Amino acid sequence: MSRRQFLFPVAASACLALILGGCAADNGEYLTDTETPTLDLTTERDLSSYRGQKVAWEECDSSWLIEAEGFSTAFSESLVECASVLVPATYLGSQEIPDFSIALMRLSPQDAEATGAIFINPGGPGGSGIEQVQYSEFPAALRDHYAFIGFDPRGVGHSDFADGSEIKCSTELDFISYFGESTPADEAEYLASIEESDQYYLDCADNNPYWWTLSTDHVVRDLDLVRDLVTPGEPLNFIGSSYGTTIAGRYVSEFPDTVGKIVFDSPTTVDTDRIQSALDDWEASERKLRGWLEGYADYADISFDNAVDTLLYYRQQGDDDRLTGYAGFEDSAVDPGYAQSSEALLTNGIFALNYWPEDMAQEYFNSSMDDLVNYNWVGTLEWFAFALDGYDPDSLDGATLEDKDIIRSNEYEVRVIVNSMDYDSPELTEAEQRELSERFKEVAPIWSALYSDASGYEYFGPSLGISWNSLAREDESIPTPPTTPFIPSNPSGAQLLIVGSINESVTPYSFAQDTAKLLGSPLISVESDVHAPAAGYDNECLNNVLAAYFLTDDVVGDTTCE
Repeated sequence: MSRRQFLFPVAASACLALILGGCAADNGEYLTDTETPTLDLTTERDLSSYRGQKVAWEECDSSWLIEAEGFSTAFSESLVECASVLVPATYLGSQEIPDFSIALMRLSPQDAEATGAIFINPGGPGGSGIEQVQYSEFPAALRDHYAFIGFDPRGVGHSDFADGSEIKCSTELDFISYFGESTPADEAEYLASIEESDQYYLDCADNNPYWWTLSTDHVVRDLDLVRDLVTPGEPLNFIGSSYGTTIAGRYVSEFPDTVGKIVFDSPTTVDTDRIQSALDDWEASERKLRGWLEGYADYADISFDNAVDTLLYYRQQGDDDRLTGYAGFEDSAVDPGYAQSSEALLTNGIFALNYWPEDMAQEYFNSSMDDLVNYNWVGTLEWFAFALDGYDPDSLDGATLEDKDIIRSNEYEVRVIVNSMDYDSPELTEAEQRELSERFKEVAPIWSALYSDASGYEYFGPSLGISWNSLAREDESIPTPPTTPFIPSNPSGAQLLIVGSINESVTPYSFAQDTAKLLGSPLISVESDVHAPAAGYDNECLNNVLAAYFLTDDVVGDTTCE
């Protein structure tokens, strides 16, 4: 089975919500795998030793640099310096758990006398701010006056435990999950898929006993500690994109006295009804998919209905193990010499196109459909699906698992763990699950068909199998995730800036509208389908708004950018 597939069907309703300086705190000896930490949820940690660190900016380690072709045109290794800051694994009690070492990269301002700084986060959870510094084309007006500081949140990229360990699940178990049964045809197949999924969770939890320390609440506390050390006495200036807006929302709520200029770029939902938010999200994705199918119909000179039928036909071919690609590890029974693929990689690859600009997404969709029709080939969509989950798709060549030298980050597990520790969605009754299934089919009929088995089988009933939420609930040494979603507020009264693309599908425009209203902030609407348009720094109108916001005390009003 494919674990990723179970993020989508409405039957799984719970998933609809997803250079050290100074000395560290003395938090005891690192634990062995067999020891269990003592959990104290009543006492705030003494942070004095952490706040006494001296941040040492030095030449960046070459392993922190991305490949040269990924650099922005303005990037130069001579303009950046790097550092690390120790933060406690938990901010309550005295758990004997290794500290995290938070990795930072600072791009110097063009004006040598400038002292301001803007922190950035590209989203995820699991996105690297270290990489974002290197590939972003920051506006010259802001580069003159501000340093840009990217950080990898705890558990991400170069921000691992101080003892060098990281939170990462088995690559082999993760990889093979893409090629199993993703849409069970009956209860027996469903129970078999649950058993396979449980093996993944048990293995990962056993090898990563501190997985639960990954949460947005901890990331926000880390950020404030880093702010205090790197820009002492200064408020936080921050541009957060996508999940970065979740970080921003919690920060302005919990640290109102140190709120500076903060941008919410393509906000995540702030609606208390996370089920409705998920449906809104799928409705937006359905519109995007229909647009691609209309584009393909024009390109192939066929009707729209024919385009839909063609896509669903090849989705079923995948379910019947009749699609081929390059990434698999078993020889295809229908095309010997090629690797067997799966319907999960087809659908997840299409879903990944939501993150690409419309013209590029349409071109890739058309070529992928051509590959299916002409060659039964799903290799391009495999590439997108694996890239979205933190794999280096170019490392997947090889006829067997042993032949492959797979390279992947821990982006997928970070994404799921953080979302799980942030919110544990209450279980729906069977009647509510059935109603939700029908609503999902209404708002996203094509996606619903892509994520449904031809048999029509759906499981309705109590949650089966293991999840990060269930592991946290059942282990008294792990904090229980909240059962109500965190809704941000703006007690600082500071002017924030909300940016949303009108036609995007990853975080629908309605999320930006809701956030602006909730936080009493101006909304910058971009006539675009691009996710996180501010982070692209390629829209002149939007760059001018950012410059006015960060460089003046003028009040920014609602604005629409072409």
